Amino acid sequence: MTYSIKTAVAAILAGGMVAAPALAKPMVLTNAKVHTVNAQAPSAEAVAIDDNGVILAVGSEEQALAAAGKDADVVDLEGMMLLPGFQDAHMHLIEAGVNEILCEFEPFDKLDGTLATVKDCMKSSKTEWVLGSGVSMNNLLDQSDNPIALLDKISPERPVLILDDIGHGAWANSAAMHAAGYDTLASDPPGGIILRNAKTGKPNGVVLENAQQKLRNLAFPDTPENVEFAYESLLPTLETVAENGITSVSDAGGFWPQGHVKVWQKAVANDTLTVRASNALYVYPDLPFDDQMASLKKLYSNDPTSLLRFNQAKIYADGILEQRTGAVLQPYLKGAGIDHGYDSGFLYFDVDTLDRYSSELSKVGFQLHYHVTGDRGARLALDAIEQSDPKPGPHRLTHLYLLDKADFPRFKQLGVVADFQLAPSSLDPEYNKFIRQFIGDRADLMMPAGTLAAMGADVVMSSDFDADELSPLVKIQAAVARKADGAPDVATAIEWMTINPARLLHQDKTTGSIEVGKFADLVVVDRDITEIPVKQIGKAKVVATLLQGEAVYDPDKMFEK
Repeated sequence: MTYSIKTAVAAILAGGMVAAPALAKPMVLTNAKVHTVNAQAPSAEAVAIDDNGVILAVGSEEQALAAAGKDADVVDLEGMMLLPGFQDAHMHLIEAGVNEILCEFEPFDKLDGTLATVKDCMKSSKTEWVLGSGVSMNNLLDQSDNPIALLDKISPERPVLILDDIGHGAWANSAAMHAAGYDTLASDPPGGIILRNAKTGKPNGVVLENAQQKLRNLAFPDTPENVEFAYESLLPTLETVAENGITSVSDAGGFWPQGHVKVWQKAVANDTLTVRASNALYVYPDLPFDDQMASLKKLYSNDPTSLLRFNQAKIYADGILEQRTGAVLQPYLKGAGIDHGYDSGFLYFDVDTLDRYSSELSKVGFQLHYHVTGDRGARLALDAIEQSDPKPGPHRLTHLYLLDKADFPRFKQLGVVADFQLAPSSLDPEYNKFIRQFIGDRADLMMPAGTLAAMGADVVMSSDFDADELSPLVKIQAAVARKADGAPDVATAIEWMTINPARLLHQDKTTGSIEVGKFADLVVVDRDITEIPVKQIGKAKVVATLLQGEAVYDPDKMFEK
């Protein structure tokens, strides 16, 4: 029996990777432009899937029908493109969901508008803490030299915490700073920076890097109510991920003291997890080493039969270039950006502690997932990997805005994955112009994805959502359109978002390409993006997303029986 692409039913994933049969009976997807990401058989017209969501055949319609049997459901894709599901190896799903629900600020709003939003937030917030997100710390500090007083005037007793727009800072009032013990702290906490009023020496309400995490943990404690809040925030984000054709993710937040592990586990228990998730646990610079290692060991999970794993350790080597906290080999230019006293950037851990965590976590079995933006931060992370256990690898560095040329060959030599966010926002000439005021001509050499790939390094392309654009199609267009250090062609950019992250996430034997024996994690796109002009790729539409043969996104009811 054949079903038109105009009719279909959206099925919900029934559980884990090897759960009860995903489909009522085998299925054949035919009349498709299948881009397999399999060099031995790069294209096909049909795919057969068994009732466990495993691919039976890839080839002609005749071959697929023969493999599936006469009783198989047949879906005519009417010439549309079929790809392996996209895999986003660095994103922040829980944070993105929570940020959507918190009071929202415009990053570069005028101060009057920002304060008006704080007042509105005070009235609407029903929690103990007044919580918001989206303010640019650079913009705020350009408009006020003592931001804490502005919040204290609005809320003298109730703690207020406004997260920034890029995840590396926060703005708090005196009640919040007191709750964290920052009002009496004489120096910066481990891995963080407390900005101070130039006249009084007292905290001015803006904290950077890991200093925000203690405030976050206080505002979002691991309580049943907050876990439920975060879970309800995650659900629409999972829908957004499916809408973009993404079938595997790696959540790079991992704030386990806030109950984030429980949030993901709740999604599994409720059968609402619609992606494969290989997630990270955040390593806190301000926690005692032995205590934190004991906690991380207990939270580690790496069951290959589960949709959910916590098998990565998220280690921040440095901060970000726009706050002058990315660790650089040559000092920042003088006169621009936040003045915090660190002329060559900032390290979350001293070198010995970074190496110690890397070594011990890799021995436990964690893949090492380093945040680096500066060339010194990247070098220190590569040094740490060199003396760590390679067996859980590949380990990886993400962001990689600056990288010294002497370190380029080390990625292939050490088997380290280079993870880039080649989104329109990060490749925009205006962004390059903005960064240039901090690092000068070094801005011309940022994110050398194409060069590293040509040198034999494994390159993946992720989103860092919700800091950057989520759409894989938009990023593929941006990567191929990049004149220097982008993807050489569309097929390569697709690999950067399918089979390459599948290798990174230890699931290339079962996902990442359309091959017999792999799971039918697939995405249907309304046009063949390998044949259209590059500038039109971002306009292509995800029509359906399948996880192990089941439709987790299907707005047009393509598979309705």
